[in-house]
Amino acid sequence: MCQTQNALLREIDRVRELMVESAQVSGFTSDETVRCSQELDRLIYEYQCLCKEKELQRVRTKVIFRQMLLLAKKQYILSHA
Repeated sequence: MCQTQNALLREIDRVRELMVESAQVSGFTSDETVRCSQELDRLIYEYQCLCKEKELQRVRTKVIFRQMLLLAKKQYILSHA
């Protein structure tokens, strides 16, 4: 997991703790609790987008690697035909 993902997870935990504390002190519908909840939603969405992009990059790399192997195999076969 990259540094950005770790930083986002730490920030998600921090904001979650603030939200829970705010809900306990001020109630679930207080402005501060709602603001924390919205910030938490934003951070979780950002984390999910980052994970999705990392997965897409991994899949693309895998496809490119397979294409390179097939091309090398084809060149080897053609050079020894």
